[in-house]
Amino acid sequence: TDPYQPAERRFRVTRGVLEALAEHEGLRVVIITKSPLVVRDLDVLARLHARGRLSVHVSLITLDRALARRIEPRAPTPESRLKAIGRLAEAGIDVGVNIMPVLPGITDDPDAIETLLRQVAAAGARHVAAGALRLQPAARDRYLPWVAAEFPELEARYRSTYARSV
Repeated sequence: TDPYQPAERRFRVTRGVLEALAEHEGLRVVIITKSPLVVRDLDVLARLHARGRLSVHVSLITLDRALARRIEPRAPTPESRLKAIGRLAEAGIDVGVNIMPVLPGITDDPDAIETLLRQVAAAGARHVAAGALRLQPAARDRYLPWVAAEFPELEARYRSTYARSV
């Protein structure tokens, strides 16, 4: 799970773990987050980077703020994530972007993906990973009703495509 949950702002558990890791040489640390709160820990991240290998992957599936709110209602805005990518890159941290999952008919527009790639590169991202939506049975049971409610025109396509996904 994302180590920068809202409670991290108060409890600083992730920061404590990173500080403990920063005491050791030669570690490879990868952080995957949606939260711009990661930049709060730039001082610790710099120590990790200096003593080993550090990579921060920021999850970002769309630059469209309204669409992002529909998909991830409580997640940080795309703009705040782009700003965090820029601050990490400026600090010399290896930063990349995860465009996952790519949602068929929702976030798979080639022009939108191209714009996203240009913007994250301009912000300083050095690598991108992308992956299509996969739905295991438990996730499918929660996700398909959401598609039906938010994107009813795609319901039949999703039910057909993901009918037997495992």
